[in-house]
Amino acid sequence: MAVEVHLPEFAETVTDAKLAAWLKQEGDTVVAGEPIAEIETEKTTVELEAPVSGVLQKICVVEGTEALEPGGVLALVDESDAGMSSGPVVSSSVMEPASEDDDADTVTLDTTQVEVPSPTGAETVSATPLARRMAAVTGLNLAEIEGTGPGGRIRKGDVDRVRGARVEAEEAYEDQSLSAMRRVTAVRMADAKRTVPHFYLRVECVADALVDLRARLNAERSDRALTLTDLIVRAAGLALRKFPQANASWTENAVRVYRAIDIAVAVNTPAGLIAPIVRQVDRKSLDVISLELRELTVRARDGKLQPEEYTGGTFTVSNLGMFGVESLYAIVNPPQSAILGVGAARQRPVVRDGEVMVGTSLTCTLSADHRTIDGVIGAEFLAEIQRLIETPALLSAATPGSR
Repeated sequence: MAVEVHLPEFAETVTDAKLAAWLKQEGDTVVAGEPIAEIETEKTTVELEAPVSGVLQKICVVEGTEALEPGGVLALVDESDAGMSSGPVVSSSVMEPASEDDDADTVTLDTTQVEVPSPTGAETVSATPLARRMAAVTGLNLAEIEGTGPGGRIRKGDVDRVRGARVEAEEAYEDQSLSAMRRVTAVRMADAKRTVPHFYLRVECVADALVDLRARLNAERSDRALTLTDLIVRAAGLALRKFPQANASWTENAVRVYRAIDIAVAVNTPAGLIAPIVRQVDRKSLDVISLELRELTVRARDGKLQPEEYTGGTFTVSNLGMFGVESLYAIVNPPQSAILGVGAARQRPVVRDGEVMVGTSLTCTLSADHRTIDGVIGAEFLAEIQRLIETPALLSAATPGSR
C-alpha cells in the first residue's frame, strides 16, 4: 500500500518553500522518522521524514523545485513490504521554522533512530544526515555533541549550538587580545592622523656624555637605576620651559599655551598602550621624576592607574630605544600638539674635529601639529633637546621648586 508524503504547512510568515535535495532515491528502504528530503525556506532548512517504514516507491517532485504548495504530494512510500499497517499521514501538521531560540529543525514523525558512523569510525552516533554533513563541514566531531532529538539523536540545531559556542569562544579570545584600551587608542590615533596636519623634525644627538652620566649616577645608587627615559623626560621638561609654544593645544578659537608642563610617557601594557603623566616636570629633580615614573609604569602594567594619572597631559615622550628602534615618527596625541619619539642609543661612526671615530648616537624626532607649532618653534625646541642631551650635567642640576 502506497502512503503519500505531503509537504507540511509552515508558519504564515513562510511564503516560499523549495525541495533542496532528496536524501533517498526510488527503491531505497526507509524507516519511519528517517529524513528522506531537505526543504529550504527563506528562513531555514528542515528535514522531511518518512511517515512510515517501507520502500520509497516514487519521487513526485524533482530536486530544485521551488514555490511548493503546502499539502502537495512529494513522494509515495510503499509499506507493503514492511509488514505494517498504514496510519494517518501526519505531515500535514503546522511546522514553525527554526529560529535562534528554537532548535526544532526537523518534522518529528517518529522516534526511530538512524545509526550513522562518527567521523572517526571508532563508534556510532545517532544523527540526521544534515547534522552529519554540517559537522563535517565545520570540523566538529559528532561523538562530542549531545543530541536533543528523539532517543538522543543529533540534529541540525545541536550542531549549530556547538558551532556557535566555539565561535563565541574564538571571538572572546580575539576580544581579549583587542582590549577596550586598544580600541580607544586605535580610534584616537586614526582620527589624529586623519585630522591633525603633522610635520616631523629629526635630530641626531651625540649621547656619549648622557650614557656616561647615567652609568655614573647609577653606580652611586643602591635603590633603583635611572633610565634614559628619565633623563629625556627631564630634558623635555626643561626645553618646554624655554619654549612654551610647544606646550600648547589647538582650539577652534585660539591656541592654548599651558603654564603647567605635564609630560605623558608612553608605556606598553598587556592591555595596550597607555601614557601615565608626570606632573610639573620642570619643577622636579631627576630623582623625583625617576621615582614617579617608575611607580606610574608599575601601576600602568598592573592595570591600576587612576584616570587622573593618564589624562590631561600637555606633551608626550615615547621611547622605543630599548627595542632597538633607531627612530620613531609618532602620531600626535590630541589635544596635545607634539610628541617626542626617541630611538636607541647606539655606537656609530661619528665625525669629530674632522676625524671619524666611534661614538654613541641617539635620534630624537619631533612630531608636531602645524596649526599650533610652526617649523621654527619646532626646530628651536628640538635643538634645545639636543643641547641638553649633549650637555647632560644640566639635567642633574638642582631645579628651582624641586622636591
